Amino acid sequence: MIFKTIFKAFWHYFDAICFVLALVFVNIGAFLILNKIAFITVGLSLALIGWLSEIAIDSKGGGK
Repeated sequence: MIFKTIFKAFWHYFDAICFVLALVFVNIGAFLILNKIAFITVGLSLALIGWLSEIAIDSKGGGK
């Protein structure tokens, strides 16, 4: 029964997990190519995650 609950929660957040993993691998790849590019991609990734979290809060009617 506990595994069913965990599995259901995992599938609920699967898209977010894949999105974050994709950003992590893009940043790792950029770091392997050139260190200066990695700082730019980390900044862009953090800005994108922040922007998307604001959109999610606004669409649910929270935050204000």
